[in-house]
Amino acid sequence: MSRKNKKVALTVEERCRAIFGDEPPVRYVWEPEFDYADKELQALAATDWRDITEHQLSCYYVLNLVYNEPMQPELFRYLFPLCLAKWRERLLEDADRDHFDESLLQALRRPYLWREMMDASQRRQVRAFIIDTMLARMDNERGFGVSLSWLSVFNDIGGTAPVMRIIWSRWWSLDSVGKAVCALQYAAHLIYACDDNILGGGAGWYHPLSYSDAWSQENWVFLYGALTPGKILEGVQAAAEKLRGEPEEDIAARIAQDALNAVEIITIQIEDVLTELACGT
Repeated sequence: MSRKNKKVALTVEERCRAIFGDEPPVRYVWEPEFDYADKELQALAATDWRDITEHQLSCYYVLNLVYNEPMQPELFRYLFPLCLAKWRERLLEDADRDHFDESLLQALRRPYLWREMMDASQRRQVRAFIIDTMLARMDNERGFGVSLSWLSVFNDIGGTAPVMRIIWSRWWSLDSVGKAVCALQYAAHLIYACDDNILGGGAGWYHPLSYSDAWSQENWVFLYGALTPGKILEGVQAAAEKLRGEPEEDIAARIAQDALNAVEIITIQIEDVLTELACGT
């Protein structure tokens, strides 16, 4: 292939901007900034996208996504893709969750954004981006630490678009070591009582698999059919097999063995998780 015809990989920002037609900077802004920083938002909108930081988006735009209605379409098309890109970068870097991450996921729960601010093609591509980002984060997981930063994001995504059927099926295909590690981290919270979990991370007043607002109806209905004791037991054994020869092998084998003797507690905890995700916590 000649150098002229060779494709150059897009950056994450370029991928997200392409979804929304590579919107140019916005010179006239009529939408107010949520905390009355209108001048700062106007300056941000006129800034070249390459120079816009996550801090600026966090300070002057992300809360607009959560609360404002109506929203300025061209402003949304210019700044929302950058928010998506920064969210992915932070998640894959395993950065501590902060105001920006939580606000963006809260915004993605709003039907207004999906119905009024995106067309059908954009909705489809944003959903695909969320799916790809979540699975990429799972692929990166190693070890059995107690932070489980991916899990809180997974829980929150359940309340957004109807993406769980694809995320779950691709996750439990266990086609990477990282997905197998995540599967056992998740399953351990069903196999063991909170205080007895060999991976640690006691949950206190909430169950870690349902520590979020309620899931959307479509995602919850899918989980209701997918999260069963039989499927968890089968998945745990497959995940432990995937981890043979890996540093996680010994702990994985123990979790797989303990699961065989924990059908009753798995059943009870699945019922609790499903109830809490349907009603909120």
